[in-house]
Amino acid sequence: MPDNNIPQILIQPLKPALIAGMAQKLQVLVRVQAPDAAPAENKLRKPYHLALVIDRSGSMSGPPLVEAVRCARHMIDRLEPTDRASLVVFDDRVRTLAPAQPVGDRRTLYNALATVHPGGSTNLHGGWLAGANELLPDVGAAALARVVLLSDGNANVGDITDTAGIAALCAQAAERGVTTSTYGLGRDFNEDLMVEMAKRGGGNHYYGDTAADLLEPFAEEFDFISNLYARQVRLSLAAPQGVTIRLINDYLVEGDGVMPVIRLPDIAFGAEAWALVELEIPAGLAATGAASLLQAAVTAATPEGIPIAFIDATLTLDAVAPAVWEALLADALVVTRRAELDAGRLLEQARQAAEYGDWAAIERLLAEARQRFADQPWLIEVLANMAEIAKSMDAARFKKEALYSSRRMGSRLAAKEELLAMSLDEESAKASFLRRKTAQGKAQFDKPDDSQK
Repeated sequence: MPDNNIPQILIQPLKPALIAGMAQKLQVLVRVQAPDAAPAENKLRKPYHLALVIDRSGSMSGPPLVEAVRCARHMIDRLEPTDRASLVVFDDRVRTLAPAQPVGDRRTLYNALATVHPGGSTNLHGGWLAGANELLPDVGAAALARVVLLSDGNANVGDITDTAGIAALCAQAAERGVTTSTYGLGRDFNEDLMVEMAKRGGGNHYYGDTAADLLEPFAEEFDFISNLYARQVRLSLAAPQGVTIRLINDYLVEGDGVMPVIRLPDIAFGAEAWALVELEIPAGLAATGAASLLQAAVTAATPEGIPIAFIDATLTLDAVAPAVWEALLADALVVTRRAELDAGRLLEQARQAAEYGDWAAIERLLAEARQRFADQPWLIEVLANMAEIAKSMDAARFKKEALYSSRRMGSRLAAKEELLAMSLDEESAKASFLRRKTAQGKAQFDKPDDSQK
């Protein structure tokens, strides 16, 4: 039985045996788990360093900017006085309203937030860069240094405006210890840019259909930061000669396909990051007797930079006759995680169809998916939401929800003992960063309070 009080690696094959004498493919789930125990409330920690970067371009005027300021204040409220924060705003110009400083009594940051007002165009790269530059000088003193970027538009002015160029800079900053999380708002922001910045920047990506939907992901981000257990998580996989390893998730991979090193998400207490791989096994290895097929090792560090010791895990399976193998039950969790990845790829196809306004193809894809994943409650709920959005034939909104939902399916942290069935009450009881939302752009668990708008 797994020990929930220590970090560990679990390897689960689709079936617990090989087919004797046959070349075959085997799907294997690798789960990297943090301990259950959350850090003690009185435990001293290194400070968090956050740069809050807010788009104040003209399109943010009114409720969007009001809600953005409210979200920033919410995050400031939850920081400790010894944490450090800075506030940057941008339109066509970039202004640092509050340089990086200890939060203290928060008065300086509150006063800076009170001066935020709408402006002109969107120098997104310049705003992000100013935020990153606030964090880089003292990155070694931080438990976590993160740019939190919120925008409702596109990078249409500034030195760099293309997705690849900006995302590459986010990756460079992440290598130096400054990660990036992005928040897109509404229907007009560049979702490809915002998702890629967070992916390459080692952070998270969220969006809200409306300004009122922003607070839930902001709260989720801070809950995650407050419960962070492991950073810089790298999963190394090795297999015997002749066995090919193929990663099915869309994670960044270092090295070659023979012995890949997979960049997993940061992991919070009580959670697991996971990767699904497919092993291509030659007939010679599926002989009588036990065969060692896969070895998994993990390196990671605490927010304080202390290395975390994971015990390597191995997968060894016996070979059985084809009839015996057919009678073996497939592992339900492996089936579920594969279904999530397959559903994510289907949503990407639907998103491509939305580029061309091919709503008939989208309707067909979603109908086929509902049939294919009928035994997966969460996926059925997500697909029903996507079908409802498709009825409006709003391509911008559909593309955003499809992208964020597909990314969530392929890279989400999961509860270590996640039930297949889901109810709103069961999901609400989880830590916010482990909840399975049916609509990524809508507040589902923390409904907007109209009195605070």
